[in-house]
Amino acid sequence: MFAALFGFFGVLVGGILTHLFAISNEWRNRRMEAMVASVSACIRVLSAHERIFDIFQGGRAPPLTDDRVVRALTERNGALTEWRVARARLQIVVSDDERLKQAIGRFNTAYGDADRWVSDYLKKGKHFRFSHVKDVDHKIWEEMRAAREEIITRCQVRSRQDARWRERIRLAFSNRLDDA
Repeated sequence: MFAALFGFFGVLVGGILTHLFAISNEWRNRRMEAMVASVSACIRVLSAHERIFDIFQGGRAPPLTDDRVVRALTERNGALTEWRVARARLQIVVSDDERLKQAIGRFNTAYGDADRWVSDYLKKGKHFRFSHVKDVDHKIWEEMRAAREEIITRCQVRSRQDARWRERIRLAFSNRLDDA
């Protein structure tokens, strides 16, 4: 009777631990997917910004109806939507990482600065003078890149923390099994 009770208890504990590990693994996978999506969206926003910058390389502001402008602005809108969704998802599944939140905030601030001159271009059209914001845009672009790198670094740190936790649990149980 005692052996059966002990066996039942062992199966129960094993079932509970298996369930907890499965839940932990699922959340880790969600965090990983959210981190990858946020970095990808961040890169897409940066790329869209570079594409808008490229339309001014002729020295003049092209009309808003120019095909290049329409494509660049469409790409920008899609990238910003993707960034907002990815950012929200990341903030939900990795809500406890303050430094990651700061990196996201840093990218948002830089994007907001870029949005000001793009909005000005949308208001003025071909009368917009990019030469007035060229130096500022370069600084914004550098800040966006630095913020993107910070987001990547924070995601890497979080990924290593998740993997380290799982490895400690695995080693703890494998050591106990080896001792038995």
